[in-house]
Amino acid sequence: MTIVTVEKLSLSFEPALAERARQAAESTGQTLSAFVAGAVEYRLRLEEGRRLLAEWEAEQGPISERELLKVRSKWPA
Repeated sequence: MTIVTVEKLSLSFEPALAERARQAAESTGQTLSAFVAGAVEYRLRLEEGRRLLAEWEAEQGPISERELLKVRSKWPA
């Protein structure tokens, strides 16, 4: 059995956002805490990707439109 340590936080949301979050969590079979933690983790990965891209562009120069089109063509819509 794995024991997971957690830190209890208190967060505030506008009522409409709180309701949407509850509904989304319920529709995925997650607790609200698990849903919010997943959303935060996702956002942190996006921010890290942005940081790495900015770092790369600072060293290598901006990514060309041609390179962007090539990458976008490989991603599903």
